[in-house]
Amino acid sequence: MITASHVRELLEREDDATLVLSRGRAEVLSAREPAAAGEQDVLRVISGGELRERLAADRSAPDDLHAVAATLDAIVTEQGG
Repeated sequence: MITASHVRELLEREDDATLVLSRGRAEVLSAREPAAAGEQDVLRVISGGELRERLAADRSAPDDLHAVAATLDAIVTEQGG
């Protein structure tokens, strides 16, 4: 489950951090950090840069990190993650 803490961490990191799901757990990783489960078991959700761009471009995007997390979680669920 993606939480507001994951979103906050992703937005605050200045590296190439990406939100991923690995074995059903959300994690924020840099490109240099290997996912614990290995590449084949990792679902990439969104990078920090992509999320910042999306939030800046979409005036209707929620400011509440809990709402952003819920939206990302719903997208993952729709994709079968």
